[in-house]
Amino acid sequence: MAVATIRHRIEISLILFLSLVAFASHHMGTGSTAWLQWTTVVIFLFFGYVFDVAFTDSNMFMFDPDADNWRRKTEGIRQ
Repeated sequence: MAVATIRHRIEISLILFLSLVAFASHHMGTGSTAWLQWTTVVIFLFFGYVFDVAFTDSNMFMFDPDADNWRRKTEGIRQ
């Protein structure tokens, strides 16, 4: 659980930092569209974070390279 909270804190910090970069790159008089590019990155990171929080947890993925172990687990469920 501690690793997930650290990962979430890093993601939120990155989103906040890049949001500040996006707002700082917006200038009315220059006609630059760099702020749109930074905002797009922030939006992708935000939805990635929402997906991470909503659909993943600590026991979502278990790597087991031995096929026999997997067969025993799945056959035990069927019976």
